[in-house]
Amino acid sequence: MTAILHAMLGKGLGGLEQVFLDYQPILEAWAARRGGICAGVVRSGGAVARAQQGRSPPLLSMPAHTDWDPLTLGVARRIVRAVKPAIILSHGQRPARLFEKAAPKDARLAICVHKPVFEVDTTRTDYICVGRHLADLAVERGVPASRVHFVPNAVKIPTVLAQPFAESGRPPRILAAGRLHAKKGFDVLIAAAALLRDRGLAFEVEIAGEGDERGKLEGLIAEHGLAGRVRLVGWRDASAFLATGDVFAFPSYQEGFPLVLLEAMAVGLPVAASAIPGPDEMIVEGASGRLSPPGDAAALADALAGLIADPAASIAFGQKARADVLAHYGPDSLARRLSAVVDEIANRA
Repeated sequence: MTAILHAMLGKGLGGLEQVFLDYQPILEAWAARRGGICAGVVRSGGAVARAQQGRSPPLLSMPAHTDWDPLTLGVARRIVRAVKPAIILSHGQRPARLFEKAAPKDARLAICVHKPVFEVDTTRTDYICVGRHLADLAVERGVPASRVHFVPNAVKIPTVLAQPFAESGRPPRILAAGRLHAKKGFDVLIAAAALLRDRGLAFEVEIAGEGDERGKLEGLIAEHGLAGRVRLVGWRDASAFLATGDVFAFPSYQEGFPLVLLEAMAVGLPVAASAIPGPDEMIVEGASGRLSPPGDAAALADALAGLIADPAASIAFGQKARADVLAHYGPDSLARRLSAVVDEIANRA
């Protein structure tokens, strides 16, 4: 019997949390094949705990004050004693630190790496990296290559597809989505929208998401005189929102392997994204989308203008992007890759 403890202590319901939810049923099935269980652990009072109430099997919950807080560490130790895990897989540094302290010495430790900032243990821990650039970073930082694994994020296949440029009589709709955070580059998109307006192009921009940057972004929209063109629309159901667009803009400065970009590609939207690690693994410039330097509003404006000016080519980009997602980044691919990695970790002598 092999038990897995699968931990994620994020507050919200963003990309990291979604990857945890994608992994959980795969790990449950893997453990069941070995006569064991996979105990999912989430933050008490967090969005995942609330959203998953009534789930079968239920997720465990625990506080997440700090990784040295006695109450938090005590709960972690009680969970470990109850589950008796052979493998502990954590998303993020806090659960990794907590459960490393609580783990028996014979437990296998693994961390799912979602971003370039992560701590390194070269002796005991496996690193499951959602992007090839993250796997390369882990090896560069001293982790043995045998303990580094590439498992790209995946998305559910959407049932509703975008119909880019099919609705005549309205301006092209440029969509963007994500947490309203400085690293997402929405200020660059707003500056690019001002350049498009100054070129006399018809368009509208909708940015879905919430976050600390809302006030700043609202100020930039007003400063550029774009109140009638650019709107912050709050969180939306991803697939339904993306299916209403003609073009998707992804101006981020730093990413792991962004789910929302995969989701935009999966619905068939032509995309203009930053040429940064992560997106540049997903998009082939000039074949499945456009890539431009991060932080360069003029280059982003050029990419968006090019997509709008040639609907036929843009539609072909979107179709190629969707085909790539279906071939490489669907649920079946994720299940196959993740199960193979957990096999390797469990079977290592």
